[in-house]
Amino acid sequence: MKLRSELAKKARALRRINNKDLLLLLAALPILLLFAVAPQTFELSWAGFGKLGRGGLFFVLFFLGFDLLDVSKNARIKWTTSRKVATIATVAVAIVYFVEVGLGQDLTNVIYAVGRVLGASGDVSNSFLMATDFVATTLYLIALTAVTFGIRLIRRVITPVVFSVGMLIFYLLDAFLPYGSIGPLQFWANFIVSGVAVLAKVFQLPIYGLTNHLTIVGIHGTYRLVVYWPSVGVQSILIYSVVMIVIAAKLDAPRIHKIIYALIGVAGTVFLNVVRIFSIAYYGYAYATSGDQLDAFHNAIGEVLFPIWIVVFLAVILKVEDKLAPTREAKRKQRSS
Repeated sequence: MKLRSELAKKARALRRINNKDLLLLLAALPILLLFAVAPQTFELSWAGFGKLGRGGLFFVLFFLGFDLLDVSKNARIKWTTSRKVATIATVAVAIVYFVEVGLGQDLTNVIYAVGRVLGASGDVSNSFLMATDFVATTLYLIALTAVTFGIRLIRRVITPVVFSVGMLIFYLLDAFLPYGSIGPLQFWANFIVSGVAVLAKVFQLPIYGLTNHLTIVGIHGTYRLVVYWPSVGVQSILIYSVVMIVIAAKLDAPRIHKIIYALIGVAGTVFLNVVRIFSIAYYGYAYATSGDQLDAFHNAIGEVLFPIWIVVFLAVILKVEDKLAPTREAKRKQRSS
């Protein structure tokens, strides 16, 4: 009787979970299992030189949770037998992939072999593997949303899809066209290096940047770096800028406000990345005693500033819109009367 009572309580608790929360839980399940079996691969940095940067998978879940805030709590999944089977199959396939890719070398070796056949660089880069992870994440998110709520809801959760697609595109570019072989992206890298040089001049620091060469005359040594676009977060600037634009477009606000928020989001993202690279250069100037230490700090600071910036950005614009909403409503009533 006690066991039956406990099972009944658990069944009631599951029924209290609204359907959009269930979608988030199912979307998170394979990624959380991957984190459980391979937590060391979840760095907040770009993959490369023996490292993986799967922390970006958590950003997909963050953006999914944000988009689901706009979905009504009353949204319902019509659980037909075929829909239950399709959902179970979709989740099972995702779990098998993510657990297998985290547990051992068999699947990863196959992925690397496929990458080499296609022409991806595989000596020091894990970019093709990470691109495969984000392909799986994108397909899983789209398929899970479609089989539970239907195809129409996909447009309501477009932000995580945009982020995931952006990540896989840039990882593919890094895998097949590494270093500075993509001119437009490398131009952005040169722009960021120049921005770091300008900040260094403002603070009168012996840090010099020209094209993609950054020289740091540090207290404990001089570091001469050749900078390529993945190293300075060009991909993050572009991906997060697109995400900012998508978020601004989804806001319930006047068009001119959306444009302003989008421009502020993009400009803030670019400036934040320049500050991030400048902080790395300053660490090289003031503290680093070796190139390995400088590289370790570069990996440690990673992408962590971007989610903080997005959360602050969202909090500010939502607060601004909340304050402006009564005034807009009053103007609407005046026009209607």
